[in-house]
Amino acid sequence: MVRFSNVAGHMALATTLLVTSTAADSWPKRGLAANDDIPIWQFGGSWESDNSEINWQYNWDSTTSQKQSFAEYVPMLWGTGSGHTDQWFDNAWYWLNNGGSGHLLAFNEPERGDQANLSPQQAVDAWNQYMEPFAGHAQLGAPAVSNDGYDWLDQFLQACSGCNIDFVPTHWYNDHTQESDLESWINSICSLTGRPVWITEFQAYGSVDEQSNFLRTAIPFLDNNDCVYRYAYFGTADNSEVLLDNGGPSLSPLGVQYTFSPYGSGDGPS
Repeated sequence: MVRFSNVAGHMALATTLLVTSTAADSWPKRGLAANDDIPIWQFGGSWESDNSEINWQYNWDSTTSQKQSFAEYVPMLWGTGSGHTDQWFDNAWYWLNNGGSGHLLAFNEPERGDQANLSPQQAVDAWNQYMEPFAGHAQLGAPAVSNDGYDWLDQFLQACSGCNIDFVPTHWYNDHTQESDLESWINSICSLTGRPVWITEFQAYGSVDEQSNFLRTAIPFLDNNDCVYRYAYFGTADNSEVLLDNGGPSLSPLGVQYTFSPYGSGDGPS
């Protein structure tokens, strides 16, 4: 059943959550990309004198069984298969009307044959069917390409020029020595789209220490880049649990660093 109640309430929430890029005050940007079987409740609270910077979560699905009080849950339409679309409208409206959500995500890595696997035009058609009905009711995120999907995203945005796209998610994966490549990739997406950017998956390949050194530079860049609205390090998923200690729920040292480094710092709790 489609629900349209409390539109004004969650539109006010969406407006509050979408901080403009010219805002002088900092706001927490960090989130979690976490499958529902991964415990994430210890990512809230504080570590000594530093509060958690985690304020949003998603799970590549349109509903969750582990909504955290400290985080906005963001539903996602992963792809266009019936297993995703059959439940999409009921779930998305539920979270917008009753769950405190103000944003929606669309289509996971559509440029890849092993992921959502959509041509730009197929994605436009699916957007108009499944995402555009929420325009004016939530902030809507474009399909999330990885750092092999620049041309795909460019074609999609041109073909969907009349679509109500509020922000652009993207992914980045590369070696831990390539932090400058992350910066170049994000800046290129910001320039291409002219919209707020979310990095809904990113990870540096390397040892725990190498990833830690990467985050010491990456977190300040992401926090201080006005185009970047949110980001989620890939470490609370079924095939990557580097932010957890032996599967959790306790955080690993890398998880503590990611969660409790003060805004604009990647050095860990002060």
